[in-house]
Amino acid sequence: MITTYEDQLFTLREFTGRILHELRFGVHRLGYKQLLLLIPCYTLDDNQSFTKELYPYVADYFGYSTWHPIEHTVRDAILNAWANRDPAVWEQYFPDMQKPPSNKQFIATIAEQLKNTPPI
Repeated sequence: MITTYEDQLFTLREFTGRILHELRFGVHRLGYKQLLLLIPCYTLDDNQSFTKELYPYVADYFGYSTWHPIEHTVRDAILNAWANRDPAVWEQYFPDMQKPPSNKQFIATIAEQLKNTPPI
C-alpha cells in the first residue's frame, strides 16, 4: 500500500516513464524529464492551473526563472514522439487523433490513464 505523497509521486513517475517509452519519447530530451514530473503532479491534483501552478513548479524544480521553457520543451518532446510514433500504440491513448495533442491534452490523458492504474 502506498502511504505518502512522495511514495505516490515515485510510483507515478515509474508508470509515466513506461508509458512515455511505449509512446516513443526520447529519454534524452529535456521535455521527457519534465513530463516525468508534470504528469504525476497533475495526476495527484488535476485542479492545478498549468500556467499558474504546474509549469511554474516544474520550472522551479529545473532551475528556470519562468515557466515558458517548460511549455516549449514539453511541446517539442510531444511533437517529436508524434513524428516517430507507432500509430497503433498512440491510438490506445488518443483514439481518432489526427494531429498531435496539445500539452494539456497529452498530460491530462496520460494522467487519467495513471489514475486508472493500480495501486493509485
